[in-house]
Amino acid sequence: MMKYVSRRLFLAAALYLVIILGIFAIQFRNGDSFSVTFGSLHITGTTSTLDNGSVVPVLPLHMGANGLDFFLDDQSPLHAYIRQNDSIPLQVTGFSQSPSSFSVLFEQDVSLSFSLEKRGDVESVLITARIPTKYQKISLPYKITRRSHLENREAQVVVVSDKKTFSFVSSVPQDMAMNRTNRLMIDRRSPVVAYQTWIPSKGLVIEQLASLAGASDSAVQRSVEQFAANALVSFRNALSSGNLTEPLVAAYISEMGRSGMYRSALESIPLAWRNSPSRTWQTNTFLNNLEKTWTGFVSREREERSRLSRLLTDGNPEVFEFPSVIPFLVDRGSSVLLNDIARLAVSLDMASITPLQAAGILDAWIDARSYASDIVAPLEALGESCERRLKESLYQVRDQLYLSADGQLVDTVHTLRIAAIMRRYGGLGGDRIHWKAAGNLLANSLLSFGEERAEFPSHFTLARNAAGVIDGVVARTDRMIPPAELYPLVVSSNTWYPRALSLASSAGPGIWVWTSAQSVSVQSPAPNVLRFTTRFPQGETHYMVFRGIKPFYRIQIYGMDFRTDPRFESYNSSGYRYNEETETLYMKMLHKAEYEDVTVWFGRPPEQNQPVPETSPAELPLRDQADLLPAE
Repeated sequence: MMKYVSRRLFLAAALYLVIILGIFAIQFRNGDSFSVTFGSLHITGTTSTLDNGSVVPVLPLHMGANGLDFFLDDQSPLHAYIRQNDSIPLQVTGFSQSPSSFSVLFEQDVSLSFSLEKRGDVESVLITARIPTKYQKISLPYKITRRSHLENREAQVVVVSDKKTFSFVSSVPQDMAMNRTNRLMIDRRSPVVAYQTWIPSKGLVIEQLASLAGASDSAVQRSVEQFAANALVSFRNALSSGNLTEPLVAAYISEMGRSGMYRSALESIPLAWRNSPSRTWQTNTFLNNLEKTWTGFVSREREERSRLSRLLTDGNPEVFEFPSVIPFLVDRGSSVLLNDIARLAVSLDMASITPLQAAGILDAWIDARSYASDIVAPLEALGESCERRLKESLYQVRDQLYLSADGQLVDTVHTLRIAAIMRRYGGLGGDRIHWKAAGNLLANSLLSFGEERAEFPSHFTLARNAAGVIDGVVARTDRMIPPAELYPLVVSSNTWYPRALSLASSAGPGIWVWTSAQSVSVQSPAPNVLRFTTRFPQGETHYMVFRGIKPFYRIQIYGMDFRTDPRFESYNSSGYRYNEETETLYMKMLHKAEYEDVTVWFGRPPEQNQPVPETSPAELPLRDQADLLPAE
């Protein structure tokens, strides 16, 4: 008898199941599962189409990332809180997707959006809620996956998944536990929660450095002035002994110019050295021979571009060790390499970059904002990682600050370059301002070793006491860096020092100038017309090389039309020579006033205009033709 009763119960249960499935099949047809992936964020679910053609969501829905599974099902819905402990469940009404996010729509005008953001070595799953004012907060269920586990790190519970560590970043504390359903609380006042890579607290708290005496602008300026004074003594001694080099002469004339003794500096350079065939571009802004010396610059420029191309092809972060890499590529018309920099920034392993590369990325980001806006975003995304790498490399010893990539050696040149970038980065203000004080202190700490000399060891060693604590630095004297090599790094704000000055932001990409002028500005008074205004002391002469100058039909200096002249450097007047093939304009500027204009009309002359008489330096009044230099 029991056998027949059991059979009837089984048949009845089977019949009911068939009926339920049949009703479900009639109501929902064409069920379609889906899977969406944004990096490590994987979303899976199902939708179904009703008889009327409308698409409806079907639970469960799973959104998994880095050891967590956010989910929704009939037993664990989203809860909306009217008050602290008074909540109601909300049904899912739909899904939507964009190229960068996935959204879940709920009744009562509530929604959740999931997206992935990668900034350097930090990956963040962003959960953004839309919560109407009638609710205080919402809660989303989630579980710790079986391949992950929880650990306590620095008084915080973190998720360890595939040897990586993650945690919530939210104003609402999250209570996590294994083997149960957790709930992520999202407050209406803070509707964005980030679940991201957990980074342990390492490195210096640089916000505390500003109070130290050596971190002020005035302190570092005093150190720079002391170095410049010591360097000038060294330069004069070398000049007296006849031990001249191009870097030394460039630094000597630059410092003399900064001190108001430019003409005296020029007159003190021996004539034989000035006319030496071994001279290079390093001093041509002061001592002429522009065309002859410029070939060396072009050759070096070609090698630098080739090296950058190889590094980018290899995905090598050494690209960011190149000084002013963004203006360099913009001015050379290397748009392909600029795009390669953006791609490199996205793929960089930020855990392996050096402090110099980290600083170079920040420097490139600052330049990109002015010269290459298309690559700002990928560089900006690395900012926090770069800051962290620099902090890890800084060591405070009492009131001094040092930088070491390996915790052992201090590289003098790298330190000075990084300190300058930190100061520039901090100069942007806002929450970055403390980086300026840190850069000041870093430079000041190193320069304090100069004392009466401007010569520095190439490296220092971090000294540790018996307990292994760093308590000072020791100079390594196996290689000393001469003052001329250090001068452009220490007295970096001296505009007298010959430099490549980008004019891309005002004159257009590809236009730049090699100059020692105090400033070169550009205006466009009319279409296809550029006016270059150069500042230099009245009565003094300097030389410039403009690159990227397209063919032109008219040029004015002193408000007079001039024509090209191969002897332009030998006259006691301004003049120029133009190479159309290389788009290079060689120019000599004798300043009758502190500010002088050079106006260039590009393209072909209007047909209705009559040819304008042009002036050559040789056609100026005799009093302006006296040669400044002996005939070659």
